[in-house]
Amino acid sequence: MVLAVAVVTTLLLFYVPLPKVLIFGPGGAVDLNALVEVPGHTPPPGTLYLTDVTVMPGRPAFYIAAKLLKGFEIVQRSDYAGTANDTQFDRELVDAMRESQTVAQVVAERAAGLPVKVETDTTVVGINKTLPAAHCFKNGDVIEKIDGRTPSSVDSVAALAASKPAGSRFTLAVKRAARVVTFTCTTAMYQGKPRFGVIISQTTTPVSLPVKVTYHVKDINGSSAGLMFALQIYRTLTGQSLAGGRKIAGTGVLSPDGTVLPVGGALEKLHAAMNKGADIFLVPKSDFSAISGTPGIKIVSVGSFDDALRKLAQL
Repeated sequence: MVLAVAVVTTLLLFYVPLPKVLIFGPGGAVDLNALVEVPGHTPPPGTLYLTDVTVMPGRPAFYIAAKLLKGFEIVQRSDYAGTANDTQFDRELVDAMRESQTVAQVVAERAAGLPVKVETDTTVVGINKTLPAAHCFKNGDVIEKIDGRTPSSVDSVAALAASKPAGSRFTLAVKRAARVVTFTCTTAMYQGKPRFGVIISQTTTPVSLPVKVTYHVKDINGSSAGLMFALQIYRTLTGQSLAGGRKIAGTGVLSPDGTVLPVGGALEKLHAAMNKGADIFLVPKSDFSAISGTPGIKIVSVGSFDDALRKLAQL
């Protein structure tokens, strides 16, 4: 009887889904000198750290831990995983890490003055069958234009959809099966915002990338390492010491044009940086207010890769 109760309790705590939330747990700060290898170049003095969080699915056990223990956070699943299930979300995180590595090379090598050429595709990888998208999009569609505007990132597709009231019609041009198809699609209110109802993946394909960077990254996924990867590559290529060689940690999703986009778990990442003894923490402007005023470390908000370089040069 006791064994049966224990089994049932375990099943309830660890396997019953809480579909509306994710749990962010304590992460780590990893020395990028060991993770990023730039052929023919050695990093200058100083250390840059990649910071991350542990992302756990919504389960009663993790939810209780987040309520009781310091360093955990309960977040709305829709803000980070959209409509994806756990398996899809895990795959998206792996794909996002791969994309962040490519984008970091593109941005850093271009900033270092090297001739870089890329192609960037914004591709539909999932469709909510209950929303208008089911009648417009097909998986594999590459979105080229939305009302004449080229989406610059995954977030820009959502921003364009939300730029008009729910029920508005948009003209879209997509590449489908090697030809361009034009159609109109209507948004609908979903989780409080006008949406098409698609899951988007952005893929940057280098056409000409002069330096082939090797990453030695294990068990870390997601897109928020892009900024720090790029800074590490840039300083290694140029031999330029950043902020006088001090310990710099940070987080930020990087777009191919160098824009730094919001992240999740900024507070957990900040504490990971402080635990590692970092002097400076870089954070996207939109996440700055959540952690500003934390004592013991210099917090710097950045809007782009060039902005990060400028501000570090002033420290």
